[in-house]
Amino acid sequence: MTVKILVLIVAIGSIIPILVGFMMLTGGGAYEGYFMQELLSQIVPTYSVVVGVIGLVVAWGLWMGRGWAWILAVIIFIIGIIMDLITLPTGIVGVVIDAIVLYLLLRPDTRRFCGK
Repeated sequence: MTVKILVLIVAIGSIIPILVGFMMLTGGGAYEGYFMQELLSQIVPTYSVVVGVIGLVVAWGLWMGRGWAWILAVIIFIIGIIMDLITLPTGIVGVVIDAIVLYLLLRPDTRRFCGK
């Protein structure tokens, strides 16, 4: 049950950046202002899509019980907590979500399922 909740959180958290990235690439958002440079307007959406795809691969790996996915997820969510702490107080929601996911990853049943 823990793994299913974990995979659901990771998958939803990965789909959102993909959708936002595609929306930015196709010009469907109001993110582009006159101050944005052309290079930046291409890097940000591409980065968003890449991060989302990596998250979906990690979610699939966790669903399948792969050890590499568990290790990668722990690293990603520790980095996420650090990045969210830098942006406090606005990053508090991210800290809470990342901490919940990290807690679920470190539970004995999840570790056992992923062979760790």
